[in-house]
Amino acid sequence: MTNGFSFTVEIFMPTVLYTGSYTLPLYRRVSDALNNRLSRFIHLHQVSIAPLWRPQQAQRMPQALVAWGDALLVAVVAEPEPPPDHRTTVIPRAMEPVMFFTSEFAVRAEIYRRPDIGLDEMLNELTDDFIPLRNATIFPIHGGTPLQRSFVCLAQRTIQALYAIRQPSSSEPVEEIAAPSEHTVASEDTSTAQSGS
Repeated sequence: MTNGFSFTVEIFMPTVLYTGSYTLPLYRRVSDALNNRLSRFIHLHQVSIAPLWRPQQAQRMPQALVAWGDALLVAVVAEPEPPPDHRTTVIPRAMEPVMFFTSEFAVRAEIYRRPDIGLDEMLNELTDDFIPLRNATIFPIHGGTPLQRSFVCLAQRTIQALYAIRQPSSSEPVEEIAAPSEHTVASEDTSTAQSGS
């Protein structure tokens, strides 16, 4: 039994999809772990490797090292319960639905930003490699069934274009929410994602 906190993740590469268990020694968001750049490789256990968009051709192996720097997108399929002493910082965030375009897929998802800055300003100031997004729909560019994922991390370098799906009104209320976390809804996608991966 591996000590730590194990997440089930999907790693979308330009031509390959890796699915497996990603274990962290301390509880944190997957997006935080990726953006901390602690290692070039993600160590996955119980790995499924398939051509991108062809999950039926998957091959399985006990473990693999995957270079996260080449990832287009990392989706969290399931995550463990946080420890009892885990505390989440609650900060004001405005939610904005955005459509992103990459070379392999388009992503419609919700991005959280500070209410006092616009989307373009937030992205210009962003230094993270991966952008955390909620309630994502992934549309293959070359056709195929869209995928629904509750929490994904989109590689900033892969974004070719984007636009806000609707402009928030000046009177729109701003929620006091926790920093985006995969835990709240990721487990709802487990059965759907496993059947599609």
